Amino acid sequence: MSLMRIMLPVLSASMLMAASGESIYQTKCASCHGKNAEKKALGHSNVIKGMAVDQFVTLTKAFATGEKKAMPIAKIVKKQFIDTYSAEEIQSVAKYVHNLK
Repeated sequence: MSLMRIMLPVLSASMLMAASGESIYQTKCASCHGKNAEKKALGHSNVIKGMAVDQFVTLTKAFATGEKKAMPIAKIVKKQFIDTYSAEEIQSVAKYVHNLK
């Protein structure tokens, strides 16, 4: 029972601290990809609106690592995105973008 008393507040706090996919997208991605993910970032990227979740995650990681060629600014931005957010938060952004119609 005492372990439960310790872990429950910790888990609750971490869940509250995790940002939603929508809020992350709107604060970190919308300036380049558009409010509804309808733009080619800097006129060069794919439009990500409706993109499959797995494809979004894979491409973001590929750009961040340099596996997929991109403009230098794109690599920097994607690397910061990958380094800043948890896998769950990135998945949440991917789901948010996928559900935009």
